[in-house]
Amino acid sequence: MISLPDSYRLISFDTIDSTNKFALDAAKGGEEGGLWIKAGQQTQGRGRRGRHWSSEPGNLAATLLLVNPAPPSLVGQLPLVSATAVHRAICDLIPAHLHGLVRIKWPNDLLWGDQKVCGILLESAFLVDGRMAVAIGIGVNCQTHPDVTDGLAAADIAQSGYEVAPDALLERLAFHMDDRLSVWRSGADFASIRADWLASAKGLGQHVVARLPNEVVEGTFEMLDESGALILRLADGQTRIIYAGDVFLPGMHGEMQK
Repeated sequence: MISLPDSYRLISFDTIDSTNKFALDAAKGGEEGGLWIKAGQQTQGRGRRGRHWSSEPGNLAATLLLVNPAPPSLVGQLPLVSATAVHRAICDLIPAHLHGLVRIKWPNDLLWGDQKVCGILLESAFLVDGRMAVAIGIGVNCQTHPDVTDGLAAADIAQSGYEVAPDALLERLAFHMDDRLSVWRSGADFASIRADWLASAKGLGQHVVARLPNEVVEGTFEMLDESGALILRLADGQTRIIYAGDVFLPGMHGEMQK
């Protein structure tokens, strides 16, 4: 039995096409927010830009449905809110000496060292009454992993010798998501989330490559701005604000090197 914070509910499936799709369809059918959807396996899991996300038995595949969680202009902060919750949940279940291996790569990938162990995909839809439904899809490689995920070499937690059960991870995640959402307060206190995110960041102060839809930009990862966008310091000293894109650090395998 998975324990959840008050006012949250859970629907579990052995197999489903996509927990995010189920969440948004449920919202369109009148389901309110505060609903977690968990699957033992997803057959059509997605990553960013429509990429396939491998979701095998033994790993965590879950989505949190929220309805009208914030003004639309602030919903883009939710991936960072979610990443801090996942970071805390994983660290709850592994020894303290391994916490330093778990870092957040902008905006919301969780890395184990330099390898991707968790992906977060936020999708949204406006309902007929004008409210916004938001599905926060979270996939964590607990026991198995593909070779590459979203252009990055992948990892799983078990390869380090520590078993993390998906149900135990979801329980911790549900409580940390509730806590982080309460701190965030629909965007009223993103500053606290931003500080939390930066404390667990990967690549801060380092040279990074940002792969954008129409260009590639390189620079030093200087900071997050007040909205959560990435600030790059370019070679000529100017700054560039990155609002969306794939970010890679030197030594990471995948799209950066293609």
